[in-house]
Amino acid sequence: MADPESFTVVIAGAGIAGLALANMLEKANIDFIVLEKREIAPQTGASISIQCHTVKIFEQLGIWQSMYASTFPLISRQHFDEHGRLFDDSPIFKSVTEKTKRPIVFMERHFCLETLYNNIKDKSRVLTNSGLVSFVEDESGINVTTDSGQSIRGSILVAADGVHSTVRKLLADSVFEYDSERYQNLVAGFTSSYRTVFGTSTSRPRNGIPGSMTPPNAVVHHVYYRNVSGITTAGANGLIFWFLFVKEKTVSRTPHCPRYTDADASATIGIYGDLFASPGYTFRDLWDRRTKAGIVPMEEGVIQSPWNNGGRVVLVGDSISKTTVNAGLGGNLAVEGVCNLANGLVQLLQRKRAPTSHDIMSIFQRYEQIQRPRAELSFNVSNYTTRYESMDSMWLRFLRRLSSWIPLCWKTRVILGYFEPAPFLNFLPDPDVN
Repeated sequence: MADPESFTVVIAGAGIAGLALANMLEKANIDFIVLEKREIAPQTGASISIQCHTVKIFEQLGIWQSMYASTFPLISRQHFDEHGRLFDDSPIFKSVTEKTKRPIVFMERHFCLETLYNNIKDKSRVLTNSGLVSFVEDESGINVTTDSGQSIRGSILVAADGVHSTVRKLLADSVFEYDSERYQNLVAGFTSSYRTVFGTSTSRPRNGIPGSMTPPNAVVHHVYYRNVSGITTAGANGLIFWFLFVKEKTVSRTPHCPRYTDADASATIGIYGDLFASPGYTFRDLWDRRTKAGIVPMEEGVIQSPWNNGGRVVLVGDSISKTTVNAGLGGNLAVEGVCNLANGLVQLLQRKRAPTSHDIMSIFQRYEQIQRPRAELSFNVSNYTTRYESMDSMWLRFLRRLSSWIPLCWKTRVILGYFEPAPFLNFLPDPDVN
């Protein structure tokens, strides 16, 4: 591979997408700078599901073994109705793992981010407390300015700065006067119909609460109520990961989705905390034993206008596609997206050490062409799953009663059908090829 030392990728955001991309570029010997407006890997109480196809990419990056050592593979899903009755006990994760030879796991999002960051060899390329505030392009590159006044020169800018993306807002502002449709797509591309209170709790006594909770390892519990649902699962070291999903009274749209506070989380638990969360305990029990928790609106959608600005700026991750939590696809989708982008950049730089803006634009368009169908599919699956688990309609309540009759082989085939088209890093050795 040619050494594209003059080509520098500026990455805005050090979330899952930003840090995964930084790891990929470092493996490809492509220079990069990551700008993160806060510290790395904040402890928010959030957890993340890592699916089989993401495991393969993490194997290629050399981080999977250290991740896997701190978790364990999931085996089954147990589904409970609003009365706490088990209506479906499915070893679906075990079945999928047997087919793919890779597990599905839950871990703290903090731990996932920390592992991605620690795997970057040159930490000087990751700048914390350095938020992007503006950028200016020219034919040969892009100048980015941070909130501290620092100017950084790069070849392209990748916006991995999340659902409230500053870069996406800047792109919207740039077209406000002459392209109102694109402006609206960029600014108001997501809606929110549900909120989630999420947390990481300890199974041991905490906050003066006696006794302990002992959820089974390797099992995910799903609970179904009218307009409310929940997920709990055991983590390593006596942790419990959990989510409480509540349907909102009205649908909101970005940038006017609610910005919730700790008081809102407490109020939500006050209303729904006594609901059964998992055999032996309620959501209030989990809340009382929390080590960290939060509340957010669950934005969802896929930005319908182009994911680049026709120049040297491209959007990735949650800045262009957002899924609800229930199906566990969001973080994995972000890794998929930057994998497709990295594959394209490596192929380009193998051909040209100093690609033109037209060359770069072609790569951005190809990335979107590949990734958009995956984003749309993931959005639709997640959208349906959230409403199915909250029994959002009479039809979905009826389907819930049929779910236990669906053969395991059919369920497995559907999940494998989603995993199989997923990308891997084609410039690194394929772990499945001996």
